[in-house]
Amino acid sequence: MGLVQETQRSLYATVGATAWVVDALRGAPGWVGHAWRERDQVMHWLSSAYEELSERGQTIVGGAQQGLEVGVGEVNQAARRIPGAAEAEGAVVGAFTGEEDLPISHYDQLRADEVVHKLPGLSQFELRKVRGYETRNQARATVIGRIDKLCEEQPWPGYDEMKLDEILPKARELPAEEQTKLVSYEHRHKNRRTIVDGFSHA
Repeated sequence: MGLVQETQRSLYATVGATAWVVDALRGAPGWVGHAWRERDQVMHWLSSAYEELSERGQTIVGGAQQGLEVGVGEVNQAARRIPGAAEAEGAVVGAFTGEEDLPISHYDQLRADEVVHKLPGLSQFELRKVRGYETRNQARATVIGRIDKLCEEQPWPGYDEMKLDEILPKARELPAEEQTKLVSYEHRHKNRRTIVDGFSHA
């Protein structure tokens, strides 16, 4: 099997595995903890199921374009709610991404101070994506330094991927100390007034 075919096969298997994980997460929330405890057994199962996963991934990739875009978006959002997933994915993607895929338009034409001004509105995934691209290209210390200051742990896994109507109910359940940390994080990043004003403690 040639290199191109093997690469495609690996991609299809990865997509199939991701879809399988998302299905499992939807159907059995407690599966994640069990899978971690039994991770060696799970990895062995994934290895033996490689062909099946590859076929499923190929079906997903070969589906209708509109449906694919929706499906991939759902997979990405679900995967980034796993602890550490967004950060790791952003770092990997950033190492290979092009300017057209960055979350900041006309990136290469912007001065360092212009890029820095736009950074706080980015998610942890996007920050690491930009860092990878910047490191490979202009490598401006001002930009990289600012990104490093903004790269931090989210209030909870997947926070950056959530909409306000998802964040607010969960935030209301937090103790006052955690709400204060949430406000601090939000203020440094997207600075949405509904969250900052709603959970600030006098």
